[in-house]
Amino acid sequence: MLQDGATRKSLAVALVLLCSACALLPDLVLRERDHPLAGKIWDPASATFIDEVELLRRAARAEVLLLGETHDNPEHHRLQRRILAARQLTGARPALLMEQFDIDQQPAIDAVVLKGGDLGPLMRGWDWSQYRGLATEAMQAGMPLRAANLPRTSLRPVVRDGFSTIPAAESERLALNAAWDDARDKYMSRVIEASHCGKVSPSLRDGLVRAQRLRDATLADVALANIGQGVIFILGRGHARRDVGVPRYLETRRPGTRVLSIGLVEVSAANSDASRYEAERVGPAPAFDVIWFTPRAERPDPCLAFGK
Repeated sequence: MLQDGATRKSLAVALVLLCSACALLPDLVLRERDHPLAGKIWDPASATFIDEVELLRRAARAEVLLLGETHDNPEHHRLQRRILAARQLTGARPALLMEQFDIDQQPAIDAVVLKGGDLGPLMRGWDWSQYRGLATEAMQAGMPLRAANLPRTSLRPVVRDGFSTIPAAESERLALNAAWDDARDKYMSRVIEASHCGKVSPSLRDGLVRAQRLRDATLADVALANIGQGVIFILGRGHARRDVGVPRYLETRRPGTRVLSIGLVEVSAANSDASRYEAERVGPAPAFDVIWFTPRAERPDPCLAFGK
C-alpha cells in the first residue's frame, strides 16, 4: 500500500498529470505550420493519404466517433469543431461525450443545459476556453452533452489498492480483465514510465496503469450507454487508441461496434514520414483508423513537474 507522505504527494502529482496533462495551459504558439505533413490525413491501414470528404464519409458511418486530441493544442479543438459542424449539416444529432467532465457532474450539466447557462464553472482542472466552443455549439444544435470521465476520488483507491476495491460484478461488466493481457500491460507500463519522466516507482506505475484501464473502461461504458443515437467523443489521444484505449473495451463488450478512431497528431520537425507516426502498437492493427496531422504546440518541458 502507498502510505508515506512523499508517496502520497507523488500520487497526487501523478494523478493530476494522468487526468489532465497540459489541460490548464493557455493557448500555445503553434510550430511547424509549414511541415509537409501538417494538415494531411493519413490512413495507416492502407498507407495512403485521404481527403477530408472521405474522412467525413467514414465519420458518418460510425456509431462511435473518437476525436483523440492533445488537450492544449488549439488546432485540435478547431478540427473537432469542424467535424462536429459537418455532422450537424447532415442532420445528425449524436451525443457529444466529453472526457473533460466527470460522470458525477451529469445532473448539474443537465440543469445548466436546460437553463441555457454557462458550463465553465463545472469544469474541473481543465481550461474551459479550449472547450467552450465545442460545448456551446453542441447545446445550440440540440445535441445531448454527456460527462464521461471518472473523478479522481474514484481513481485513488484503485491506484493504491488495486481492482479489489471495485465490486467483482462491476469489474466484469466493464471488461477490465477480459479486454487486457500482458502485452498491453507492458506497453502501458512503458507509456506511464515515459510520461512521468522515469520519476515513478514500480508500485505507483502499476497503480497508474490500473487507473488508466479503469478510465478507458468507464469512457467506453458511457459511449455504450449513448450509442443508440450515435456518439462523438472528445478525449485524449491515448484513450482513442484501438489497441489499449476505449475501442478495446467497446469491441470486447459489443463486438462489431462501428468505431472510427481519429488521432489528431502533432508533427515533428525531424519526421516527414507519415508511416513512422504512432507506429508502436500492441497487435497487428494500427493504433488509429485515421491520423490527422497538425502543427505542434510549443509547451514547457513536462518533466519540470517532477523536478527533473
